[in-house]
Amino acid sequence: MIALMLFISFPGFAKEGKTFVIEGGEDYDNIIEYMDFLVDQNNDLTVNQIAEHKFDGAFQPILYNNILYDSLEHDIWLRLIVKNNDIIQDHSWYFESWGFDINQFTFYFPNADGTFTANTSGYDFPFDQRNIKHKNFNYLLDIRPGEQKTYYFKVRRSYPLAFNLHLRTNEKFIAHTLNEYYFLGIYYGVLALILIFNLYLVYKLKDTLYLYFAGLILACIWFSFGRDGLGFQYLWPNHPDLNYWTKGNITQFAVVIATLLFSNRFVQKYNVSQLMLKATILAIFLKGLLFIAQDTFIIIEGRLYVGLTILIMLVPFCIGLWLLIKSKIYSWSYIFANACLFLIIINSHTIVFALFEDQVINWYFVHPVIFLEVVLFSLSIFNQIKFLQDQYQTVSEEKTLALEEKNRLADELNNKLQQKVKERTEKIENMAADLASKNVQLQTTNLKLQELNIQVNQINDYLRKNNEQLRTNMEEVTKNLALMKGLDFDSFKNVFPDKDSCLQFLSELKWKHKYICKKCGYNKYAEAPNHGRRCKNCNYFESPTVDTLFHKLKFPIEKAFYILYLSNRKDVELTLNELSEILDLRRETCWAFKNKISQAMEKVGHNKDLSGWETLALVHLE
Repeated sequence: MIALMLFISFPGFAKEGKTFVIEGGEDYDNIIEYMDFLVDQNNDLTVNQIAEHKFDGAFQPILYNNILYDSLEHDIWLRLIVKNNDIIQDHSWYFESWGFDINQFTFYFPNADGTFTANTSGYDFPFDQRNIKHKNFNYLLDIRPGEQKTYYFKVRRSYPLAFNLHLRTNEKFIAHTLNEYYFLGIYYGVLALILIFNLYLVYKLKDTLYLYFAGLILACIWFSFGRDGLGFQYLWPNHPDLNYWTKGNITQFAVVIATLLFSNRFVQKYNVSQLMLKATILAIFLKGLLFIAQDTFIIIEGRLYVGLTILIMLVPFCIGLWLLIKSKIYSWSYIFANACLFLIIINSHTIVFALFEDQVINWYFVHPVIFLEVVLFSLSIFNQIKFLQDQYQTVSEEKTLALEEKNRLADELNNKLQQKVKERTEKIENMAADLASKNVQLQTTNLKLQELNIQVNQINDYLRKNNEQLRTNMEEVTKNLALMKGLDFDSFKNVFPDKDSCLQFLSELKWKHKYICKKCGYNKYAEAPNHGRRCKNCNYFESPTVDTLFHKLKFPIEKAFYILYLSNRKDVELTLNELSEILDLRRETCWAFKNKISQAMEKVGHNKDLSGWETLALVHLE
């Protein structure tokens, strides 16, 4: 009655005892229902012994996909009798075992002389031992229409996995394989792109949030390798011992730890909380104890293990959710991403929790869930970036207002200083006019006082020199504005408006005592372009910037003058970002020149209270 029901349930199948009959079509599943098994209690039987008629009665029918939940330390022999009644002559038939993580799977192909050809592969053997390089176990049956053959399989496993066996034609096998690898390639490709992008963000932004997210993606990829076997096929095919590290409990542990660390960093970006940090550390510790206990000391039933894992994770998740709501952050993507994680944990124990009847869908269901989790966490990060950008914009506006107020006060102070200079200048000019008037009176008096003529002439010479000194001082006063505190860059440019004025000042400062040719030592020169000097003896040209702090300068010299001026002030402190914004220079350029100024100060023992900034201009560092 059962055989009749199975025959009715699967169209295209025909059953003759334990014989599976191919009658057309391209794909047959549930082949395990037509197989029988034998447990090798001593693990010493050979295929020739198994194939003898005396063992026919020793084989038992397979009643469920796991065959047996015990006898994990014994070899299990499977027998499949296939009769090909297909009318299509060019169909090649393949046997496929979808359980790629079987420790040892030996296929025995019957030869014409009654012997068998064996092919052994599995998770405990190098991948290259497989005749067909596929992550599942695939074997060509080589059975022609009208033939009947008996095939044997020897299986050694480490857990009571559910077998999913198929018979497919060559065309169906190729189509199925291409589709499977195509979608897995897209899956891993997208995860790899997101991983590379986050590593780039780690390099550019120096934020550990992206490092934790990259670790979570790596853990998900590692977990996926343990689910589909691609890691064994492509990354370590000659090192089957590494397959141990893709076991479900290990990879699940990695995903849980990576998610806890990422979630903690994600929440802390919004709301810094020691409670969240302590809950995360406690959850990691408890999950570690559960993992170690499960794999070493005690056997915890699957449902209980999953329940304890989810309970451990719920504590930091609920605390983090409470902190986000407290900060008025409603990140639905973060909530659903954690829900996906709980679904991954449940689905990682497919022996206990079969969400779908189809084993292939049940096994691969975790891949789109992982994909969705990574996408949702990515959306959470993007939302957080927008939140931080808004905060940064608010702070920048406040900083701009403060800077504008500072500039206003500086302008007000500069105006007062300029007014005082103007008043002092007018006073000096009035004094000069008064002295000139008295000089006229003295000259008139000299007509009468010839004997005092020599003395009056000396006084006149003194007054003339004093007037020249006053005019010189007027120019010096203008330049000395650059030594007064609080001078901004626009005001500073009134003193040194362009490159030419800076070079002129530097030339006068450099050769104010004497010119000596650096090449021949001659002391006569001719004026050259850009306020340089050319030796009249050897024609050697020397620029004003040679052997000064501005030698080989890569940006406008008037901006370098301003940086040097600020470096000599104790009452003006601008950050590198402010200086970079004012001068329209890169932050690294400002830092490099300020560092050069610091080296010059150390070299000459410069004292800001006793020396002006121009004393540093002639310091040569190279």
